Amino acid sequence: MQNSSQTIELLAVLGRGLKEQNGKWFLTRDLERGNEQGMYCADNTPIDDTDPHCLIGGGELNLFAGHKLCRQYAETLKLMVCAYGARAPYLISADGPSESEIMTRRLFELNPLGPLPEVAIWPHDRLADGRSNTDRELFNIFELAVERGYKSVGIVTISIHYARSLLMAQRHLQNQKLSHLILQFFVSEDVLLRYDKKWEERVRKMNGSKAFIRSLFLEQRGINALLAGTYGK
Repeated sequence: MQNSSQTIELLAVLGRGLKEQNGKWFLTRDLERGNEQGMYCADNTPIDDTDPHCLIGGGELNLFAGHKLCRQYAETLKLMVCAYGARAPYLISADGPSESEIMTRRLFELNPLGPLPEVAIWPHDRLADGRSNTDRELFNIFELAVERGYKSVGIVTISIHYARSLLMAQRHLQNQKLSHLILQFFVSEDVLLRYDKKWEERVRKMNGSKAFIRSLFLEQRGINALLAGTYGK
């Protein structure tokens, strides 16, 4: 894996779950309620940081950061994807949309006038081999880059999700078919703070929450499973 800060042809914003309220679906906020497995669910219980199931969501932050990067790399960016993967079981059971559909819709709402590159959407009825998770989403992104003949890929995610995502990405790029890809990771909070200090208070509250500690534990557990070869088993 190489790093480049000059060129990005494919920019991918990783998904962080959806929430439903009054028949409408939204990206996860900074703090969200999960379930016993640490997955996002359609539970609309009010957010309480003392709740043991309260975790870091961050879907909005990923999208806001991706929108900024889309403009920064406008000269070289050819394609953008958001939450590029099949629906999680909780979305299928609720007959919900794909994260990609909702995140992409919100992207166009953020950018009603300015130009965007081509945006590829993962429709709700499209299936994928294997489980719907970050690892599979990363593979989908890299596979798409190869199909389009792109070499430079940018990945956007929040800080707490960075280490596990990077480890997964590095493992995928050991595949001979993907090893030529040039990858750059972006931390959403860093991107937003670089553009505007107005994000400081929001980022401080999120990173200082009890939900952050809980989520950090789950992320580290996932990293341990990856290293042990038991992830997803």
